[in-house]
Amino acid sequence: MADVTPVMPSAAQPVSIGFRVAGQSWTSVSFTPLADGVAVTDLPDGGRRIVIDRPGAAGVQIAFAVPGVFQAFGAGERFDALDLRGQSVRYYLENFGLGSGTYLPSPFLGTTLGFGVYLPDEAPAVFHIAPSFDPEHLTFQVDGPRLEIDIFPGGLADQYAALIARIGPPLMPDDSFFTLWKAGDWRFENAATVAADEAGHAGLALPMGIKLLDAYWAGEVHSFAFDIAKYPDAQAMLDRLGAAGTGVYLWLCPWVVVGTQSFHHASAEGWLIRDAQGQQITRRPGANPNVVAALIDYSNPEAARWWSDNLRGLIAMGITGFKADFGEQLPEHAVLASGETGGRAHNAFVRYYLQATIDAFDGRTPAIISRSGSPRIRAPIWTGDQTSDFCPKTGLPSAIRAVQSASFSGWSFVGSDLGGYFGTPTPQVFARWAQFACFTPLMMLHGLGCREPWDLPGDSSAIYRRYGALHLALEPVFKHFGAVAAAGGLPMIRMMPLAFPGTDWRGINDWDQQFMLGDDLLVAPVAFYGNTRAVWLPEGDWYDVVARDWVKGSCWRVHDVPLADITLFVRAGARLVLRPDPARTDTLALSFVPPGQIGDATARPDGMTGDAGSDWPDLAVWFGPGIPWTRITQSSVRQGDGQSA
Repeated sequence: MADVTPVMPSAAQPVSIGFRVAGQSWTSVSFTPLADGVAVTDLPDGGRRIVIDRPGAAGVQIAFAVPGVFQAFGAGERFDALDLRGQSVRYYLENFGLGSGTYLPSPFLGTTLGFGVYLPDEAPAVFHIAPSFDPEHLTFQVDGPRLEIDIFPGGLADQYAALIARIGPPLMPDDSFFTLWKAGDWRFENAATVAADEAGHAGLALPMGIKLLDAYWAGEVHSFAFDIAKYPDAQAMLDRLGAAGTGVYLWLCPWVVVGTQSFHHASAEGWLIRDAQGQQITRRPGANPNVVAALIDYSNPEAARWWSDNLRGLIAMGITGFKADFGEQLPEHAVLASGETGGRAHNAFVRYYLQATIDAFDGRTPAIISRSGSPRIRAPIWTGDQTSDFCPKTGLPSAIRAVQSASFSGWSFVGSDLGGYFGTPTPQVFARWAQFACFTPLMMLHGLGCREPWDLPGDSSAIYRRYGALHLALEPVFKHFGAVAAAGGLPMIRMMPLAFPGTDWRGINDWDQQFMLGDDLLVAPVAFYGNTRAVWLPEGDWYDVVARDWVKGSCWRVHDVPLADITLFVRAGARLVLRPDPARTDTLALSFVPPGQIGDATARPDGMTGDAGSDWPDLAVWFGPGIPWTRITQSSVRQGDGQSA
């Protein structure tokens, strides 16, 4: 990031503003900073805030003139594209994590125009990013009579820093987040499948760090008590898992099912969502034809306290954390206890839901993951329900885009359903998804149908063993760059235009299918049928892990990638700190230096010499033989980030 305050470019000057009366089309006028209802304020970070008030308007817009060539990124978690130029995208929560939909919208847009924008309000908005019907303008439209927009100058890294300065850094989870997660098919999960997951991981000599009990672990939704038919002795199960070092997360949803005790209690207390006439609103959540439910009004402090207190009871029982699912279902005719209505209430609802869940941890690091989210609360997320295939807009390629766009929008602790959610993955899909998941902070087996590598055909079990072990070994990397992100620095996963702004990525095929993990690892999963993978390497020297050789960028690198391998490159000069044995506290630092430049890289504190394959066979499998390494004892590791002192 720049050390000096960037200068606002001329392109950041609006050219017009507009208004819409209900039932009518937009009326636009030239932008005038001193016009009635327009306020312009210079901000200390070099940015500018524009506020437009138009009493009685149903919507307000502001437009910027743009050239024909630029790129735009962000707007939350996006599945179909990272470069949003030519699209119209919404800031509006949707139960739709495929194609152009999103569970996780954000009112932030970064551009290569030398400026980015952020809308601090929760009102629904639409970003028209030089679409085909208006290719010369970048237009922001918001619902309601008031538009507030922050404009901040600089490159993408400056824009990201300005965003984080406004919304705060992402919430860093505890160390267990970076372990191996296992969820079962919620339709069949019970005590026996939990035991099978324990045995499956033990058979692969892999620790199961988190066991996630998905939907309907309770006797009824939000009885906050285990279903004794599925879990006859839940406490003994929790104690056994805890003794083995396995934490347990429980699935949550923001509704109570009509007819249950929790529904009658919440209804009697007035804690359920109502309409303007005071009538309770019931819906079929997630389009489930078998369930009629009412949403809990978490904006009511008493309802939020009831929720948090019940979660505290589960934590006292030994539960580690919670998976806060859904959050996108609030209808626009709902009225929250806070007084919020319409689309603003719709976008705000998940904020109240997540905050009530976080409050159960009483100031400790909250152990939650969520599917939807708010820019004001950026707990760790998973990308939701992709298809178990290589479909560009719904399968593995879409998940690869989603973790990058979510990261650039402020959520750094991300992952996906390994293997996809809908459908049973083929061995090829499973292998490629496991390789991708290995290099994301959250590696979680989850979905409908078989996700158990020990039950899948082919080499699925061996491939999961290889990449599960590598994911665990990468814990120091995740912790170090996670701490960087949580302190306000760059996100852990970095899209290529953010990591290498000097490259014109517009003409490079599939650049959105490769990314940087931290400073030095370029990850390029194979996300399609077939094994041939072409990767564009930026300028510099890179260690090609597939070829076990060095290559100089900028150039294309093309490989036929065996199913057991992933296309991976390490930047020259990298010192990659790993913990190859999760049962031990010491770590290793691998030195990646081109031949002839190694010097003292092989020197170790104990005076021994060796390479990565001599004492630690897994290292040779992961990176090839001959990589010099240094053993780091626990006393020489900085507390909290796992990097050598």
